[in-house]
Amino acid sequence: MPQRSKWCLIGIPDHVGVIHVGGRIGAAGGPRAFRQIFRRLKGRDGVHERMLDHGDVPELGGNIEKNHRQASDSIARAQKESGLTVVVGGGHDHGFSHLRGIAQAAGPRARIACINIDAHLDVRKPDPVITSGSPFYLALTSGVLSAKRFIEFGIQSHCNAPALWDFVEKEKIEVIPFNNVRGTREAGTKSAARSFASALKRLARQSDVIVISLDLDAIASAYAPGVSAPQSEGFTAMEIIEMMEVSGREKKVTSLGIFELNPEHDRDDMTSRLAATAAYHFIAEKRLKAK
Repeated sequence: MPQRSKWCLIGIPDHVGVIHVGGRIGAAGGPRAFRQIFRRLKGRDGVHERMLDHGDVPELGGNIEKNHRQASDSIARAQKESGLTVVVGGGHDHGFSHLRGIAQAAGPRARIACINIDAHLDVRKPDPVITSGSPFYLALTSGVLSAKRFIEFGIQSHCNAPALWDFVEKEKIEVIPFNNVRGTREAGTKSAARSFASALKRLARQSDVIVISLDLDAIASAYAPGVSAPQSEGFTAMEIIEMMEVSGREKKVTSLGIFELNPEHDRDDMTSRLAATAAYHFIAEKRLKAK
């Protein structure tokens, strides 16, 4: 793959899916909060100099299907322009918009893969409505994503109903539970990042384009309180940054999605700061060429 010189940032200020599932309201403010912190970050990596900010997806309202179409089309345009994108939500139902937009940009023959870093499986049926827990059910059942090229990483057992576990078992989706990573963790090592890197390598062998979908509720609330569904246990800030650096070094990873950033419930911009720092490290590792 050719080395890229630009990358695109696009926001999705929408939390209709969160409302539908009864989550904490406020994720529509995620893109604004992200940009406020991101523009303050410094460095000599060319991250800011090579950014094309596509702004926020326009014309979002109460119709969640329309919002998804608008977001997918905007993401596809941004991806076609630079070949490298960071998408900031908004509810995680837009994980579906994200994947569909990348698939539109890549073309019908491209093998799309995804790692979902999350406490939740997010394969909830849209019955009676689409929720922020539905993105991968929608992606899998619509054909945007194949189960054999999808990995659920960091899933917490108590966060997911039996029907969701039944679905991933039926579809033979690989799940790497948080307990497995935590159980092998040794002081001072990078076991979470190593496990993530191994999963990413497996996907790279059987795909053309990889999407990273980061739901911020995968992170312990001590590090990320500003999310729609906070978790007492989860990844540390260090582990998330390490995983973003691993993602940035993999050439087939061409898009990062960061979802469920909820500034209304944040403390001292902790979650916004972590989200922005994660994106910065992801792009910095891409080693974008000069103009």
